[in-house]
Formats: sequence, structure tokens, C-alpha cells
Amino acid sequence: MDKIFNPFRHITGTKALVMGLIFIVATSLIEWSNGLAQDSYIHYTYSNATLWRVVALDLFYWLLPALLLYVCGLILSRSQIRLVDVFGTAAFAKLLLLPMLALQLLPCVQTQMKGVVDAIMAGAQPTDVQLTVTTLYGIWALAWLILYYVWAYNGYATSCNVRGWRAILLFVLVQIVVTIASTLWGSYLL
Repeated sequence: MDKIFNPFRHITGTKALVMGLIFIVATSLIEWSNGLAQDSYIHYTYSNATLWRVVALDLFYWLLPALLLYVCGLILSRSQIRLVDVFGTAAFAKLLLLPMLALQLLPCVQTQMKGVVDAIMAGAQPTDVQLTVTTLYGIWALAWLILYYVWAYNGYATSCNVRGWRAILLFVLVQIVVTIASTLWGSYLL
């Protein structure tokens, strides 16, 4: 179970960074192929953005919290922290966004999700099938998102050698700040 919830005792540094960058690019390809883009830290929206813009946004939403967590680690940790470890574990945690987004590759899911958006935009009521598929997808996505946050915290704690309530508080604070700030400026970046 430890490897499932904290793989960063085994995967760190350059190896985690390289694999993480591969996961980020794979996520970007899935987004782009589905007409999606990351318009804030934990939100994806339908978009006609180019592949390069989608990749740039995904890289930005990886680097920003990773950099802030690095600074938090410098404040809290008494040990020497390597930037490659913090960035690597943050990138590797993005692996968990792949299955969340990959489900949208299924034509039936894609059609029903777009149908909900189209119905809402038209002021109509989505069908029961559309709502059921959207609800099931929401549960699927929430499960992967929770595990993503667990990995992101464990990556931060392991790479910065921090534990306890201060580490948790700073991690949560970074997540809240990046989420709120990116919601405010996200539409300008897209």
C-alpha cells in the first residue's frame, strides 16, 4: 500500500522529473485531442487551443505550485532540498491525471459530457443519460483527484523532508492560493 500512496520513497530526482514530464505531455495530448485545455489549476474546459498552448498551460500549472512548495520546503526543512526532487515529484504526481482525463477518450463519455454542456448553454435540461454519465465521470474524476493530492503532498513531504502540521498547513495553503489565483487569471491565459 505504501507504494500506492507514496511512490516517492522509490522514485525521486531526475527519474521522477523525466517520467513526470512524459506524463504531462501525455496529459496535454489527451486534452488537446478532446478539445480540452487546463484553464486553472484543477479545472479543464472545452477549448480550441493549439497543442503548444495546451502543453504550455499544463507546464505552467505544474511549475507554479511546485515552485511555491519548494519555497515552503526551504522555510520548513532543516535539510538541504534539491529543486530536481521537488519538481520531479510534483511532475510525477501528474500521472494520476491521466486516467481521469483518459476516460474522455471514450466516444460515449465525450458525447454525453458535451451534450450536458450544450444543453446548459442552450438553457435546456440535460437528459437523464447525460446526467448519469456526467455524475459517474465526476465520481471517477474525484477519486483520481483525491489520490493526486495525496501523491502531491507525499512528494512534497518526501522531497523536502518535512512532516507535521506545519508541512500540511503550508501544502494546503499553497493548493488554495494556486486554485483561487488560477481561477481568477485562468481565462486570460487560455
